[in-house]
Amino acid sequence: MFKLLSLPLLCASLLPPSAQAASYDCTRADTAAEIEVCANPGLNQLDEELAVLYRSLLNELPFRQAERVRQDQRSWLNARNSCGAEVRCLRARYQERIARLNQY
Repeated sequence: MFKLLSLPLLCASLLPPSAQAASYDCTRADTAAEIEVCANPGLNQLDEELAVLYRSLLNELPFRQAERVRQDQRSWLNARNSCGAEVRCLRARYQERIARLNQY
């Protein structure tokens, strides 16, 4: 009986602590890029860093500049998604975007 009850607990403890990346819900990830970001701790960390920086900028910038940043972000998302699940490409896109946002 003890072994039967402990198996679900053991399985639950092996699950990742969260299915949430900073900028989207990983349970709803539908592109290869989003799925890879959720599965890869390093990419997930870059996603969180970018999301915090992006939100902070939107709060600080005047409306017109913030709109430009939003448009750039949409373009960047297309570029990121074009990487598919290729980790090197995704890492490069995230690093480039973070560097770009840090220039504001």
